[in-house]
Amino acid sequence: MAETGKFTALYERLSKDDMVVGDSMSIQNQKSMLEKFALENGFSNIRHFSDDGTSGTVFNRPGLNALVEAVKVGMVSTVIFKDQSRLGRDVLEVGLLKRLFEDNGVRYIAASDGLDSAKGFDIMSIFRDVFNEYFVADTSKKIRAVKKAKAEQGRVFSARAPYGYLNAPENRQVWIIDDEAAEIVREVFQRYIAGEGNYQIAQSFNDRELDSPLTHSKKLSGKEPSEHRMYWTGFAISGILGNRAYIGELITYKYTTPSYKNHKQIIRPEEEWCVTKDHHPAIIDMESFEAAARLLGSRRTPNKLGEMGPLNGLLYCVDCGNRLHLARSTNGKSQYFVCKKYRQNSTKREGRNCTRHSVNRAQIEEMVLEDLRRVTAVARTDKEKFTLAVKKSSDKAAEKAIKTKQSALNKADKRIAELDRIIKKLFEDNVSGRLSDERFDKMLKDYEAEQATLIAETETLRAEVEEAKSKAISAERFIALTERYSEITELTAELARTFIEKIVVHEATYSGEVKRKKTSQKIEIHYTHIGEF
Repeated sequence: MAETGKFTALYERLSKDDMVVGDSMSIQNQKSMLEKFALENGFSNIRHFSDDGTSGTVFNRPGLNALVEAVKVGMVSTVIFKDQSRLGRDVLEVGLLKRLFEDNGVRYIAASDGLDSAKGFDIMSIFRDVFNEYFVADTSKKIRAVKKAKAEQGRVFSARAPYGYLNAPENRQVWIIDDEAAEIVREVFQRYIAGEGNYQIAQSFNDRELDSPLTHSKKLSGKEPSEHRMYWTGFAISGILGNRAYIGELITYKYTTPSYKNHKQIIRPEEEWCVTKDHHPAIIDMESFEAAARLLGSRRTPNKLGEMGPLNGLLYCVDCGNRLHLARSTNGKSQYFVCKKYRQNSTKREGRNCTRHSVNRAQIEEMVLEDLRRVTAVARTDKEKFTLAVKKSSDKAAEKAIKTKQSALNKADKRIAELDRIIKKLFEDNVSGRLSDERFDKMLKDYEAEQATLIAETETLRAEVEEAKSKAISAERFIALTERYSEITELTAELARTFIEKIVVHEATYSGEVKRKKTSQKIEIHYTHIGEF
């Protein structure tokens, strides 16, 4: 029945979802069925186009793409497939394919559904396409529900435990410590907190010819490692430092897809993740993990000034919130930290949006070391007095923060209400003819934009107020940190990241006009777990 020079295309498709729900029609079975159907109905010169393991919601398939190209160049007389769902499970896309066949004079047949374009329009084919799409949407919904339930139960999605752990032989859902890899993980954290960078640690591991996580994983699974050595990278080190699995937490339900039609993987909002604490033995203690996390948030890469010092990345400008960057004095004899925003605009005298907030590096390091000794000494020698002092200080700080944010929130709420009244008045003026349509549209757009911005700001402020009210200050955790360091003789990067959350620098006051001399400068040291003390 095929036209001279043209062939009959037999199209087969099977997806993983089809196999899950019990579709036993393998690609080979579909081929046999379609060949039999073609033979019994007089179709000759057949050619197969197949897609195995491809979802019906995906229309960029090798087999389908080849079929479409053959149709477009006029090589196909008839297309036969088992049923309409084999063509796809998307009403719009399947409709476009049918239109393509029709526009190119190609007859199409769904053998099991009794659909044959040669017999004219079939209204039921539309309903079958709708049901096919509903089926995959419903299946996707059920699968998402099952995944969420498993996540909430703390069940592991991935079959492979992360580097540093092994799947227990009797239950792959259980993770046990891999002693060899765990030692490497501990070394990564120790060296990073001590001041070494990602690439410096990676290079050291490569020099020692330590197996990278990928090579280690292949060896564990019994696979032959690649003949090309898998090297440690700075990215691999960062992955270890940011992986909360090492403190015993299991994070699931982190990734999803936009819909059953769009399979691109995206990250869910953090508040939707399922976190199971104490799911498995921890390799790293919480204090070391948090110290590394603070260090990850700041760059300590040496530049032309050499080593950046233990406080680099911890100093912040009180006015603009930017970090302070290290610089050298004009005579080259000393180093100082200066506001990043001020420094970026150093050539634009007219456009500076912040002031220097300059502080001498040697002086700030000496001051912080002295204060750290003072605070840790009190914490070690009189724990009860320290705990009471921390509570008093934290209550005062929290009260100040809440008062400031609540004031801003009240001001924003007041302006939102005022804008409601203004917008209402605009409508009245427009209806009465006192305000032209053009002017009305412009003013309304401006006011609504301002109101939308304020509403977003109030939501953030309300969340910050609640956070400030509920934030717990832990003197006990700080005391536990001091017990790890019996004597502090010098300020190191490890000590700074362990004990200090941030240092806020205020602008200095000066005396004199021509030859200015610094008279005072406020520095706020915010300690880990206890804030200012």
